Amino acid sequence: MFTLQPAASDTLATLLGRIARVAHRHPGLADRLLERLSAQAFATGDTAVGVDALYARFGLLEPRGRALELLPALEQAGALAAAGHFPVQAARVCEALGRIAYQQGEYQLASEQWSRALDMSEVSGHLQTAVAARIGLGQVHYAQADWARGLRQMRDAGEQLAQSSSHGDDSYLAAKLALNIGVGSFETGDLPAAERYFSHGLAASRRGAHRVFEAEAHWHLARAALARQRMDWAVADCRLALDIAARQGYPWLEAAASRTWTEIALARGDNAAAVRSTRHGLALAQRIQARAQARQAHLQLAELLQAEGDAAGALDHLWQHLALQSEIERLSLPARVTLAAPPAEDTGAPVTPEELLLHLFGQRQRLAAAPPPEALAELKAASARILGVASVIRLPLFGQPGQGGLSREAQPRYVDLLTRHGTPLALPDAALHPCHAELSSLPGAAEARIEVPLYDGVQLAGALWLVDARTTRAWTRQELLIASQLALLFEAVIRG
Repeated sequence: MFTLQPAASDTLATLLGRIARVAHRHPGLADRLLERLSAQAFATGDTAVGVDALYARFGLLEPRGRALELLPALEQAGALAAAGHFPVQAARVCEALGRIAYQQGEYQLASEQWSRALDMSEVSGHLQTAVAARIGLGQVHYAQADWARGLRQMRDAGEQLAQSSSHGDDSYLAAKLALNIGVGSFETGDLPAAERYFSHGLAASRRGAHRVFEAEAHWHLARAALARQRMDWAVADCRLALDIAARQGYPWLEAAASRTWTEIALARGDNAAAVRSTRHGLALAQRIQARAQARQAHLQLAELLQAEGDAAGALDHLWQHLALQSEIERLSLPARVTLAAPPAEDTGAPVTPEELLLHLFGQRQRLAAAPPPEALAELKAASARILGVASVIRLPLFGQPGQGGLSREAQPRYVDLLTRHGTPLALPDAALHPCHAELSSLPGAAEARIEVPLYDGVQLAGALWLVDARTTRAWTRQELLIASQLALLFEAVIRG
């Protein structure tokens, strides 16, 4: 378990802290306490407390291979958080659902859930879940062997974690992030950096008594020792990882460390021990429905049995490996795909969103010379077509309310949000906007949208809303980039 920053209330934060201390020695009792706390909160209509308690319970059960048990409750909690306008809690649910999907090898779904968590966290200014979501998105890149891009996500997460340090030491995320940066460094050939980050992760895990990350750190250090051909170090660290994972009941980690123990056994020339270790890891992976781990174990067993002369057994495991590989590939299509291009036109006009944007930028001089109302109308129509949205709304910032836009008097929190954030805001669910009440009377407030601050020089001049026809839509990073470019064109026309 880890500290929620912030929890739904100070009272809940204190209670979760007490339960976390119980969890170190009696995880079963802690589970029952959290289950009761969450159920009571939901029964009394206290959605925020109910979701936070459920998320804390997920943090307890997930490393123990029991995350799937909470899937129905998490999905229901997400719906309640959206209906009750709790963006922080909704983001936490999406982060948890991303982890469940990732464990099962459903990387497309994991990426979508983590992207939603990141969007909602950034809109609400909730850094803790934003960091966790960025780590998750980096892990998706790792799973697809895109180590460089994954490392960039991890480093972005590190910058956000540094920003949140004013709230205190988050040893849980510090350990998780350090270990993941270490993995990226290891896979890109920077062994000294990998060992350094694995050691940082071990220190942070011990500082916060996060046994799962302590075990994971020892596993990674064992892999690094093997790379240096230091068998004595590899054996010691791998044994520590396996011991902690087995005693604490962390099946995913035990299966991962079993793969490394197989490598150690092979290096010692003990093929029988390698087979035993791999079969044990496969059983653990199958128990928690971890497709990627099971796929690796089947391939490892196929190679081991082939070496023993068991061709039939090797072929059976090879087929199972290929079946899982195909299933993972089917579930792992890029979640944030290129924007769908509008239908081609007979006139030969540009049809992809990128081409349309370039074409629109080529019209800057003509738009600047046109009467502002005409230029703005053309920009709105082009923007709607490029992003496939239902409407484009410009909300000027006025000094007084009632003038058809925004004002510091009528929308103080929203104007402050735009001023502080300064970059496009992706709103995947209209109900989860942190300023929902202030904006409810404005057109487009009930639909999913991208909101971009508009500036006149360095002064906030309003907002550009790119509004979808639906109440929910998963926005892509590419769409956010295009929205920011469109806002530059609007600013140029407004300035005249």
